[in-house]
Amino acid sequence: MSKTATADQTNNNNKHTHVSPPHYLMWFRRDLRVHDNTALTALCERANEDNAHVSALFFLTPEQWQAHDMSLAQMDHIARTLPVLAQTLQTQLNIQLTVQVAPTFSDCIDALSEFCTANGISCVMANHEYEGNEIGRDEQLTKQLADNDIEFVRWHDQCVLPPNSITTNDDTMYQVFTPFYKKWRHTLDVSTIQAHEAPTVENNNLELKASKDSASTIKAIETLGKKITDEYQQSLQDNDSLQQVDRDAQLKHARDAYPAGETAACQRLKAFVADDIHNYDVSRDVPSLHATSQLSAYLTIGAISPRLCYLQANKAQEELHGNDSDNTDINRWISELAWRDFYRHVLVDKPELIRHQAYKDKTDKNINWSYHNEDFEAWCSGKTGVPLVDAAMRCMNATGFMHNRLRMVTAMFLTKDLLIDWRLGERYFMQQLIDGDFASNNGGWQWSASTGTDSAPYFRIMNPFSQAKTHDTNGEFIKTWLPELKEVPTSVLHSEDKLRKALSKDGKFAELDYPVPMVKHKEARELAIAEFKKQ
Repeated sequence: MSKTATADQTNNNNKHTHVSPPHYLMWFRRDLRVHDNTALTALCERANEDNAHVSALFFLTPEQWQAHDMSLAQMDHIARTLPVLAQTLQTQLNIQLTVQVAPTFSDCIDALSEFCTANGISCVMANHEYEGNEIGRDEQLTKQLADNDIEFVRWHDQCVLPPNSITTNDDTMYQVFTPFYKKWRHTLDVSTIQAHEAPTVENNNLELKASKDSASTIKAIETLGKKITDEYQQSLQDNDSLQQVDRDAQLKHARDAYPAGETAACQRLKAFVADDIHNYDVSRDVPSLHATSQLSAYLTIGAISPRLCYLQANKAQEELHGNDSDNTDINRWISELAWRDFYRHVLVDKPELIRHQAYKDKTDKNINWSYHNEDFEAWCSGKTGVPLVDAAMRCMNATGFMHNRLRMVTAMFLTKDLLIDWRLGERYFMQQLIDGDFASNNGGWQWSASTGTDSAPYFRIMNPFSQAKTHDTNGEFIKTWLPELKEVPTSVLHSEDKLRKALSKDGKFAELDYPVPMVKHKEARELAIAEFKKQ
């Protein structure tokens, strides 16, 4: 950190000249936690060394978030988390959080610069973000702050292992997951990573100058968050052409299912590692069970660190098996953390993905993608006539969440059975999911569309009926979200031919308010394969 020496010199001079102590700023972004926060820990440690004051800042950027297709549930989750973060910062670290409205990233640049100037801040620390607009914002801000002799230091914190740390022998990024995972796991096995613990700031009695569009008390932060959430919801509803989404229901479910703050996230991690992780390899693919960690929404906004998740899982592994790391369930969950890292590493290596380009750009451009609006709306609304697909989509529209297995099934149905451009599905997911983040969402969609990092050939195409038979054997999930099918035997639900016959004009269930499957999977699969083969 280039200005440490300057800060130290200033501190030494204070003893004789009574110059005010330096003032440092923590800029929170997607890292809404105190525990195991790399930038926060580094800043607090430096502040205590330099006898400096510390403040914290977060920007609500509703216009930017909407442009990035952030879901209402996720925006609300952020707003609910901020007063909890403010309380924790104050009680544990003696740091005041200011929350300020800055509609766009451009507004953030000027607002942060003004905040620093008004409060005599000489150093800003934050954790890296890897998306294009975020990188551009930070580059601009670096120059603007430097012009005012303000240091801007960023740390890698979103991954268990930072981008560019896991590479091939010729120092290039892995193109598929499996070899990446092997090296990622080996690196962790021989390393000594640990969670960061930020110390309490000792010298921190100061009054801040802030904009009128800001809040600094717990109550004011809560009020401001609710105001912006209400406005965000109204803006989405004014522009929403797909009325099947129940945003009130999404909010209610999110608030019930995801209590705000890092304490709630850490408790959930602890409970998962103590119980559900031990059946994870089998149970994780059953959508009617709540057998996954349910941590993705917390990881997305940074209310819990991926490093802590790995450390807790690894600790459970060691307690069960010592040096024998053959627990399939725990290893499977750890591999999910690696997938999360992988897609962020891929994004850093190929920033053009941000601009809606495919990982396999040539493959993508040679596909004659469909943009049939009625087909797309049927998929969005859960009215395709394919029970597992429809149940999954209606679940997401009502709750803002979809089980990972179902994300693959629905994505493959859209891109392979309907041959609809994956970008449309990618965007729709981001608009609905409480845990939507660009890297994982883009990576998953391109994997399903065979334009991404998947090592398997393009003819990997999931059959939604056989997937239902395997993972929703008793039809519990389907019948929960498609109550109109509650009397239909699972033997019919899990067979396209039987279902098509039963729903036909003279079929046993012709009177049901449910459509006949809109495509024949076998035929659609053959068409998709032919489309990919022509390249």
